[in-house]
Amino acid sequence: MKTRLRYSKFILTLLTGITVSAHANAADDYPSRSIRMLVGFSAGGATDLSARMIAQFLSQRLGQPVVVENRPGAGGSIAAAAVAKAPNDGYTLLYTSSALAINAALYKTLPFDPISDFQPITTVTTTLNALLVNSSLPAHNAKEFIAYAKKNSGELNIASTGIGSSSHMAQVQFMNMADIQVRHIPYKGTANILRDIMSGEVNATIDAVTAYLPYLKNDSNLRVVCLGDVRRSALLPDAPTCDESGLPGYSVRSWQGILTSAQVPASIVDKLNREINSVLASPKVIEHMQAAGARPLGSTPDEFKQAISEDIIKFKELVQSAGIQPQ
Repeated sequence: MKTRLRYSKFILTLLTGITVSAHANAADDYPSRSIRMLVGFSAGGATDLSARMIAQFLSQRLGQPVVVENRPGAGGSIAAAAVAKAPNDGYTLLYTSSALAINAALYKTLPFDPISDFQPITTVTTTLNALLVNSSLPAHNAKEFIAYAKKNSGELNIASTGIGSSSHMAQVQFMNMADIQVRHIPYKGTANILRDIMSGEVNATIDAVTAYLPYLKNDSNLRVVCLGDVRRSALLPDAPTCDESGLPGYSVRSWQGILTSAQVPASIVDKLNREINSVLASPKVIEHMQAAGARPLGSTPDEFKQAISEDIIKFKELVQSAGIQPQ
């Protein structure tokens, strides 16, 4: 009996050692084939363009193709669900945005758990957001905008890129903090907002500045009231932050990041984290991202996981306070 017990313990120890060794060496042979990077938004958008740039540089570092696949729909949830159910081998990645946390706050049920079904790898960027207006609106900073909105309560039309979008959440946060009432006009993307705000069809928007930069620099009838960042930007050096110009504490964290399925070995996650963060430190990547109004970040997997968790809590509060219903 004792001999049998010792033999069983020996086999268990041997198997445990083999498993630990296999996980420890998983990154040595990784990747041995192409990697899929799923993007939950349409080709040509800001998230897609950023993903393709990261994929290109990551392919060079890993020595294997990183192929971007667009799976648009449901605010990025279709792509997220596919990655959550993917094999735990590190060959399927999710390139996503703050929409992951927003959807967790907006929908009572999702086909995945935004925390337990994923292994965060790293944040990639934060995007510069701004309160932008048609230049006919007499507001050049947050204080003037808030005063005008209170004087014309409920009359201002403010566009967003859709119900529950990061643009909409940034708007709700601003209006709550400023205690003002506006008319929310949801659009299906930035292009139509840009057209209508230039024509004066809508008065304002809070959105990522990327698509607006050429018009802002060409002295068109579009103006930045204030930036939703904690510091000024070299892209728009004359634009104040909302925090410094009349709405203390206002800051929008609109991020992009990369995750994979939950049980991918830690050695592979660590390797991807190192390589992607090295890409983000490349002068060429920094230059391209900054020109598009984004700031390269990078993080540890745990830091990224904490940021997602904190955003879910914040967005749940915003959704509840505004009574937002998904459409």
